[in-house]
Formats: sequence, C-alpha cells, structure tokens
Amino acid sequence: MKALVTLPKNEMFDTFFPKENIEYAESLGEIIWNENDVPMPVEEIKEKIADCDVYVTCWGSPALTKEILDCAPKLKLLTHVAGTVVPFVTDEMWDRGIRVICGNDFFAESVAEGTVAYMLSALRMIPFYSTQLKEKGIWAGGNDPSDSLIYKKVGLISYGAIAKHLVKKLLPFNVELLVYDIVDIPKEDMEKYNFRQASIEEIFSTCDIVSVHTPLNEKTHHLIDDRLLSMMKKGSLFVNTSRGAVVDQQALTKHLVNGDFNAMLDVLEKEPIDKDDVLLTLPNVLLMPHRGGPTINLRQVITKALLLESKEFVDDGKELLAKDEISAERARLMSRS
Repeated sequence: MKALVTLPKNEMFDTFFPKENIEYAESLGEIIWNENDVPMPVEEIKEKIADCDVYVTCWGSPALTKEILDCAPKLKLLTHVAGTVVPFVTDEMWDRGIRVICGNDFFAESVAEGTVAYMLSALRMIPFYSTQLKEKGIWAGGNDPSDSLIYKKVGLISYGAIAKHLVKKLLPFNVELLVYDIVDIPKEDMEKYNFRQASIEEIFSTCDIVSVHTPLNEKTHHLIDDRLLSMMKKGSLFVNTSRGAVVDQQALTKHLVNGDFNAMLDVLEKEPIDKDDVLLTLPNVLLMPHRGGPTINLRQVITKALLLESKEFVDDGKELLAKDEISAERARLMSRS
C-alpha cells in the first residue's frame, strides 16, 4: 500500500497520528506525509499522488476533484479519518470506482455516548448543583429537584448511525422508546432493542425527552420548526447533538424563553454563539460548544483501524467493512459539514 496522508503536521495531526500511529502507518506500507503545518496544496497533491493507492483525508483536505484524479491513475481508496465525507467526495470520483471508508461509525457511537451523558446531566441538574456548591457553597437538600432517565418516554428523530448506537445504550434505562424516520425501520431492530417507529408528531407531543439525530441537508434544514416545538410537553427535555440548522433556532429560543420546556444543546445555527445571545442566560438551557462528537482520545484509535482496513483492502484483497464503507447513496444522506 502506498498512501498520501494530507493532514497538516500541526496540533490536530498529533491527535490522529501520535508517534505510535506514525510508526504503525509506516509498518503497513509507503506513506507520503504532508510536511506542512497547513492543508496540502492541490498542486502538491497532484505531484505526490501519482503512484498512490490510498488518499487519506481529514477536515480541510482538498476534495478528490477531476484535477487531482487525473494525476492519480492507481488510486483505489479514499480513507477519511473523520466523520462526514461530503466535502471530500465528487461525482468524478464515484464514476472512476474509487471506494470510500471513514470513521463515521466510530464517531456515531461516541456521539451516542455523549447524548446519554447530556440527558443525564440535564435531568440530574449536574452542572447546576456543581456550580451551586463550588461557587456559592450551597449543599443541596434531599428534597431539592432532580430527575431520572429511568422509565422515561424517549423519542429519537432519525434512525441513522448515531441512533442505531443510541437505542442500544438506552436499553439499561428501561425507557419507552419511540423512533421517527422517513423510511421503514427494520422490524428486527425494533424487536431487538425494544422500540417502535412513530410519527414525528407523536414523538414531540408525548415524549419526556426528544433527541435529534438528523443529518443536515437541503431537505432537513429547519425540519424541527415552531409547529413541532409547540407540541412539546411542559417540563420535557429537548436534546440536539446533530446540527444546529436542523432546528429553527428562533422558534426554539422563543419557547425556551417562555419556559415551555428544557433544552440541552450541543449545536447551534451560529457557532460560536454570540456573547449576547439570550440562550446563555436561561436557567432551563444547558449549552455545550459542539463537543458531542468523538472524544479526542478516540481519534488515534479510529485512524489505526482505518489504516489497517486500507492496507487489507489494497494489499490483501479483503472486502471493506460495511460499517465503514460509504457509498454514493449513503454519502448523499450525510451532513454537509
């Protein structure tokens, strides 16, 4: 295997390629590194990709355009060590039969883990009580409010990679679980993980917790609008770890200002949030700076796994793992960023 790694050698690079991963990569084949501390220029890629089997990308890498592909007659595989591949794939690439793998499934499981953490933090009011104790010395009494995830009625919006991990992680909490999707969910999944498919209206009007996992594209922009948000139960919890623009933030803010329900928001329409945004002042809102994705320590694990899969595909003729391979159809359903 000969691979071109386009990640710039900067602080981010070290999280994907610590010393042991650099050594591991070089044990698998010939590796051409980007020695710059910025994304590799297209002209340099065209020069170095000529004999490569694998094009390794991350955030900021150039897409596989015709200009690059014309200089890469031996290229077989695009290996993206992050999540969505939308910014890196092209019709020309698909037409030439270039295969694609990425860390999306690894990322999805980590987001599912983060979603459970967010639910528990909001329900048990962990940030509130921690702040009260550390900043004001207030020791909460036994009757001060808190809530549990156990036995809650939970609704998930969209049954993609993240939700498929989340339904498993929610099993120990004995929740009543409803899932919305525009396509029929396999019956075996519903039986195995004890949930049923429901309409989006039923989820918003009946669930104690609504958790959004919809990829952002032209069809899902502002999918969650004022009509749906108006259906939420008083005191219920709205969680968004997908993309901010899936939700009409103006409508969401209106309901949160009114105290209609609570929210745990990892993503927003505008990131970073404006310093004078009213969401920063609301007691019924928990905010995170888009940290629901994979934890930093997983990056090197994901990279190592995808490098090995690349080597086995190119050198050993092994088939790519279904969970990692991204087809053109699957890519069209992924978030744009």
